[in-house]
Amino acid sequence: MPSENDKDIEIGNKVENVVVASSDNVESASDTPAAATVGAAPTAIVVVAAAKPATEDSAVHADATTTNGNTVTTPATVQKEVTATAAAQEQLPPSQPKLETGGLQANIEPMQQSNAGKMDEDAALTNFKVLYVVTQLCGLTMIILVSCWVGIHFGGVGGTANPRLEFNWHPLFMTIGLLFLYGNSILVYRGFRNVRKKTLKWTHAGIHLTAFVLTVIALITVFDSHNLANPPVPNMYSLHSWLGMGAVIVFGLQYVAGFTAYLAPGWRQALKVAYMPLHIYFGLFGFVLAIASALMGITEKALFAIPDYSSFSSAGVMGNCLGLVYVIFGALVVYLVTEGSYKRKPLPEDAVLLTGANE
Repeated sequence: MPSENDKDIEIGNKVENVVVASSDNVESASDTPAAATVGAAPTAIVVVAAAKPATEDSAVHADATTTNGNTVTTPATVQKEVTATAAAQEQLPPSQPKLETGGLQANIEPMQQSNAGKMDEDAALTNFKVLYVVTQLCGLTMIILVSCWVGIHFGGVGGTANPRLEFNWHPLFMTIGLLFLYGNSILVYRGFRNVRKKTLKWTHAGIHLTAFVLTVIALITVFDSHNLANPPVPNMYSLHSWLGMGAVIVFGLQYVAGFTAYLAPGWRQALKVAYMPLHIYFGLFGFVLAIASALMGITEKALFAIPDYSSFSSAGVMGNCLGLVYVIFGALVVYLVTEGSYKRKPLPEDAVLLTGANE
């Protein structure tokens, strides 16, 4: 007669998962280790399988039984496994997914802000370059126009032997010096933003010095043309001359103060920082004053030297166009200097200047 072990082997060869000879004798034990129990009667055999990982799909297969060739699933056990899975997920620390999500969000948001800031900076730089080129074209246009104006309609330029022609140096040199070069000396820090700041300081001072020399020559020519005329013409009686002289004085004081503060040694760093807003303001104020004086000078010249000015003569129209270009050039310079997004970003080597150390 075969032993109980032989019967277990024979049953295991016939049944791979779960075999129940009688559905009335099935006992569910999904939470206990796998075991096989053989009853006293040969027709009642119970085989209990170990539970698989708690997922809905595995729970269904774990509780599937075969009776007489038909598969029977116990819904209660399936629901129990699904509930256990949900409970296990709910027991996870709630901070864990929040920390992961928060960390990911913390990494994404700075990247988005950085990309947005970079795009805004690139767009602002592109706009600045376009407007800067337009400004230079306007500056060159007003120099060409004033040259044509005095050359075609007023006989060109001359020396002291012809005071009337000597006067024509005045609008030409004032346009080049006190307008074009003055405006570009203001824009030098933003137009050449990748150049070291110390180099820009000397360039700023050099352009100012050139503009100042041309302005002085322009003043000499106008005083000579008045004093050497027959009969002599009075000086400094018009509003144009008052504003023009005021612009020259502001320009000269700005140059001296700026040179001693930022290029010549001796000023403390605190004084330099305190003076900078005044230097910027009066620099723009002198430039705007020069534009206003130039417009008055064109009107004064047109009224005195163009007999048919009221008849839309070519000389009068050219003078008016010159005045419009003055206004456009001045407006562009002021806008490019005062727009905050166009400000020059400090370079790493500029830190030496900020600390006051020698380079």
